[in-house]
This record gives sequence, C-alpha cells and structure tokens, in this order.
Amino acid sequence: MGGCLSSGSSARARDMSALDLALASRLQTYIATHPEVHASKSLTKVALSFNAMLKSFEAIRVVFTRVDADSNGTIEYEEFLAACAELRVEGEKSAGLLRDVYETADVNRDGHVDFREFVMALTLAFLIAAAERVENGEEVVSRPNEKKETEAEFLTHRCLDKVLEAWLLFDDAGEGFIHKKNVTSALASFADGAHGDHNAGASSKLISARFSEMNWDETDTISFQEFLYAVEGWCGLEDDQEEE
Repeated sequence: MGGCLSSGSSARARDMSALDLALASRLQTYIATHPEVHASKSLTKVALSFNAMLKSFEAIRVVFTRVDADSNGTIEYEEFLAACAELRVEGEKSAGLLRDVYETADVNRDGHVDFREFVMALTLAFLIAAAERVENGEEVVSRPNEKKETEAEFLTHRCLDKVLEAWLLFDDAGEGFIHKKNVTSALASFADGAHGDHNAGASSKLISARFSEMNWDETDTISFQEFLYAVEGWCGLEDDQEEE
C-alpha cells in the first residue's frame, strides 16, 4: 500500500472522477501510516459494529451545530470551510479538493448539505488533511487523541477509523476503491450465513440492493465516498429532513 495508485489500479479506475482518484490515493496513504487500522474479520462483525458506528457519526453533530451559523439545519460551503478549519485542512492541494468534496456530499442535489451528507464531507476532509500532513512530513496521530487533536479532528478521526474496519474487508488489496466482485462475494457469503437455507435468488436480491446503494454511477467500482454514505444509512443515520 503506497501513497499513490499503481498503474494497474489506474487502468481499472479509468472511468472514476478526479476526486475519486485523489481520495483513493489519500486513503492509501492514511491506511499505510495507521497500521492499527485493521479490517473487520467478517460482515457479521461489521453488522455488530453498526451501533458503535452510529454513535460515532452522531457525535459529529456538535460540529454540525457549531458551524451552522444561520441555524437553518443545513451547511453552506462557507460553513463547511469553517468546519475544515477546525480539522486544520490547509494548503493549495487540499483547497482544490474541498469544493469537489462539498459538491459531491450534496448527494440528493438539493443545493445544500444536510447532517448525513455533512458527516461524509467532514470525514473526507479529515482524510485529505491527514494524508497531506504525511506528505509534508508532519507527525502522524495514529489514534484519536483529544490532547493532540481539535474536537472536530478527534470525532472525525474516530469516525473514519470505524468505517475503515468495514471498508478494508472489501478493499483487501489496499487499492483505495473496491470492485463489484469483492462486494458480491462478501455479501453472498453473509446472506447465506445470516439467513440459513435461502436459495441463490434470495441472496442475489440482497446483493443487488446493497450494491446499488453504493453504486451512484452504475459502474463496477465503488469509491470511498459512495461506501461511506451507504454505511451511514445501514447504521440508521438519517438526514434531518427525513427525521422531521
């Protein structure tokens, strides 16, 4: 696992966006410099960790509330940048990615970012900042540590590490993205084990539904942001509009 995509990985990811590729590279850097982050042993373990993930996601609400300056329940771009400042995201390379992160986070394209979308955006911004510090030769904070990190960094760091336990179950080669065949294989095994004597058709329906939730662009490759947003939903994190 290096800090950049291999030539083989680039070929397979040819149809991915510039943001997808940039985040995949930074994801590789983060994983390579945080050896304490391990893949979950099975999808059953992932499912059992959903409650802990949900608590981790919900903890970020304090950051959301703080940067929602106009208290309208959504985050505009300038407010997102305020949150990024708490993550100490800085530098020309990261600045160019943040606008793309914000626009990608507006999943339903309604013109603003709700809480669920904000959690995804903040996690991606933290990933960018953490990888950039490594590239700049700065000290790596391997584990969430309130004494070394701002509150936003601590909460987002913990959130990212929990999600990576699930991500690495699929991205076992450390490419920074996952393929349909990896998802199909893992979910087929989970469906058969979880539901007993179900036939292949039942498992196929589950696989198709779950993969579709992650596959925004209808390709055979899943980016980290697609995976993260889907996991938020599986854990039970809803956007504020759905809660009302």
